[in-house]
Amino acid sequence: MECSGLRFVHNQDRAYRYHIVQPDGLPELSLTLFANELARSLSEASVPAYLREVVSFANWTSRDAISRTQGWHLYGKPHEVRNALREYLSVGTKCKLTTRPDRLGLKVTYVQVTRRTKINVPTLLVALKRLYGVLIAKSLYAYENPLVHPEAADLVAELRGNYRRAILAIEGRAPMPAISGVDPPSGVRLSENYFRCIQARWMPQSIDDPDFPRAVYAAGKLHGWGLREFCVVRTLFESGARISEVLTLMAQDWSVSHFMNRFRAQNKGSHGVRVKQLVVSQLTAKLCRRYFDDPHAGRRAHAPDRLTLHDLTKLLESGSEQLAETPLYLTNRGTAMSAKLFRDYYWAPALHSAGIDADPHQTRHWFVTNALRTIERTAKSEAELRRKKEELIQYMAWRSGDRTLQAYEHVQRKEDFAATLNSIHRSMQRRERSAPHAASKRKGHEADANPPMVDPDLAFLLGEDNDD
Repeated sequence: MECSGLRFVHNQDRAYRYHIVQPDGLPELSLTLFANELARSLSEASVPAYLREVVSFANWTSRDAISRTQGWHLYGKPHEVRNALREYLSVGTKCKLTTRPDRLGLKVTYVQVTRRTKINVPTLLVALKRLYGVLIAKSLYAYENPLVHPEAADLVAELRGNYRRAILAIEGRAPMPAISGVDPPSGVRLSENYFRCIQARWMPQSIDDPDFPRAVYAAGKLHGWGLREFCVVRTLFESGARISEVLTLMAQDWSVSHFMNRFRAQNKGSHGVRVKQLVVSQLTAKLCRRYFDDPHAGRRAHAPDRLTLHDLTKLLESGSEQLAETPLYLTNRGTAMSAKLFRDYYWAPALHSAGIDADPHQTRHWFVTNALRTIERTAKSEAELRRKKEELIQYMAWRSGDRTLQAYEHVQRKEDFAATLNSIHRSMQRRERSAPHAASKRKGHEADANPPMVDPDLAFLLGEDNDD
């Protein structure tokens, strides 16, 4: 299929907002469908970034002499697509490629970006993988996904099963995530991708690295996160909640604080029963209220109910059951946002593009470790230390609290813990507002020599960009 001269067109007034247009002016149907599928899950700023990389690859392949001679193109058989992609990455974008078995024994291609590389390789690889996933789902591509190794799923499942059984046999419990520091990492990269980008990746220097939230917010900003994404991620960092707990919040859960900075939430294994509370900073609560009310960039832009905070207050006063049926976070289609969708289409692409190696659950480990360090620093006696640790256990709603604390290997009652949270939030806000004393030494991340006192995007989202 000839793909030469494809162009990306964005038109807000049409049913299909995004079009990939051929030289004759007609739409390239498969890519146009893909573009509008992306719009259902990605922010408006992210869709063009994905499409530009795919269109550039398709156009270059259709002009490249070797690809044309061999008959390689965007819709070819899996091995043809991979050959075309290797040609594009090595010749067209000046990347260095190495094909060899990974630690699972899968033969894959490692891609190293050079100074002459002018494209976003991670975005290209993620976009192509999603493209073929969409086309396969719509029966527009008759083969397996060219970017996914067909043997990977079985090998990964076997490795994880063996690892889990080994930990159960040795420790008498299920394994903890490697990032927790409790169980050692396997040392094996579990990936299903044929092409894997080698780049300098930023990882927190420790579980409580103070730069971790700042780095994640910056990655989201560059990737085009909006009000919704920043509300979710700030809540993760400030409350210590699981991502599933944040994304199942209902308006009724928020009403316990009259739509301020506290929420009721379910816990793992509570079967939907609200057995815990989440506490965030007043800054994040203000951002959540802005998200709920904004008719253009917030929840109301996609919500069928078009509810405002004023409406929620009336429903609360009347004792309406509608609050229990109103999700806080919605997709662009107006349905409840799921943890998997948020993780796969917002968190992962943003952090991957920024070279950050972290899972959303790491925000929970970050929170707990910081809380324990604060307890240790502020407790004036052993009795106070034990009491505050018990408060933390009750706040986190751990069923085996003592064992969990021991697993973290660190030395703050449910309502009283809010005071400690206020201290943590103030400390986080000071870090956000203050300039770093020295440029970051991590690879691939240069600190701004004169950063603003308040992040301008956050100020805009909060409506404070015009404050004196």
